[in-house]
Amino acid sequence: MTAAHSSPARRTLFARVVDLHAGEGPTAVLAMAYFFCLLAGYFVLRPVRESLGLEGGADKLPWLFTGSLIAMFVLTPPFAWMVTKWPRAVFIPAVYLISILCLAAFWVALEATSDTPALAIKYSFYIFVSVFNLFVVSVFWGFMADLWRLEQAKRLFAFIGAGGTFGAIVGGQMTRWFVGVVGTVNMLLVSIAFIGAALACVIALLRIHKIERRTEATTTTAPDVWRGLRLVAAEPYLRSVAAYVFLHGLVGTYLYMQQGQLVAATIETRDERTALFALIDTAANTLTLVLQVFLTGRLIRWFGITFALVSQPVIALCGWIVLAAALFQSAKLMAVGFTPGGLVPELAVLAALQVLLRASNHATVRPARESLFTVVEREVKYKSKSFIDTFVYRLGDGVGAWTFAAFLQFQVALPVIAVAVVPVAAVWVGVGAVLGRRQRALSSGP
Repeated sequence: MTAAHSSPARRTLFARVVDLHAGEGPTAVLAMAYFFCLLAGYFVLRPVRESLGLEGGADKLPWLFTGSLIAMFVLTPPFAWMVTKWPRAVFIPAVYLISILCLAAFWVALEATSDTPALAIKYSFYIFVSVFNLFVVSVFWGFMADLWRLEQAKRLFAFIGAGGTFGAIVGGQMTRWFVGVVGTVNMLLVSIAFIGAALACVIALLRIHKIERRTEATTTTAPDVWRGLRLVAAEPYLRSVAAYVFLHGLVGTYLYMQQGQLVAATIETRDERTALFALIDTAANTLTLVLQVFLTGRLIRWFGITFALVSQPVIALCGWIVLAAALFQSAKLMAVGFTPGGLVPELAVLAALQVLLRASNHATVRPARESLFTVVEREVKYKSKSFIDTFVYRLGDGVGAWTFAAFLQFQVALPVIAVAVVPVAAVWVGVGAVLGRRQRALSSGP
């Protein structure tokens, strides 16, 4: 809805919530619908991924993280080739069409072996969904950074992100509601439908902005598949972004692995574990949605990109300190024979930390991170951003998973592991502050 088609009172109310300027409505609404469908499709898949990934045992998780990292290593060159050789009107829709075809192939493979799917198929699906999530979301935010200026990004990325958060809530709830009716494997068809709708939104945005296949020449005469890596290695600004994303993956994986250990030790049945994970997802996505709609855009405008970038690392730093204290306290109680019942305090602290970190990630950090790429050129944006959002992020995952496994191998107690993460989170805070300053210098903004 544009300003010309709404009453002054309604226009004022809408501006208070969204801060939408004249002429921005169609693109903003389509972008929001695009992200809604994309994350709905992913969150339909995520419970399926977690269920199939645990079939071989929780001790195989580091190998699955490694498989995801290897997949990133293999797929980064062809993705960079697509960015180099194909205009936006071709490669952006192609990413989603390829995703749909892969999901259809997995549906056929899983349906054909629905009684006892081979472990290789289950693990391949787990790795595919992990890769799919990062690639399609990276392409989405790269496209958004291409369509909006920095000033618009500060106002609107939170509003657009809220569409994705609502999609995440809807997708997760649809899996909870319908998996018992249609079966786990058929939820892939629901995801395909959502991603197909996202593809339709992409096509509409390309037409609105008159981005045609023949309007952009290829950026180089020959494919340069590792351009993203070289750009990150050469530019201090991009190195800061990469360090920030690496630490995000590292600290998040430590929490994921810690969660697996605590849940396995304190919750016995699969249904109870599923209920806890569903509760964490619902709480995190609901809090994210509230923050995105009412606070995020204003917080970024009031306090700047640096505030948004350090918010999640500060929460992680404080949360890990509290979690370490809770774990040490629990260890002391267990040493004297105390057996807790229900949700143990340390698991409650971890669940609360998961909710806060996920909410801050999507509500403040993610919009700020995507705004970082509005101050670089298009080729730099797509190539470096894809490399950072996929390979670097999964590298942080892999390092976190294997170092955590090494701690357990050497019988390091969970409270000690929690203490070891605290200085890592502190470094993350510092990197966020440095990155915010470099972004201001490049943009010459406030």
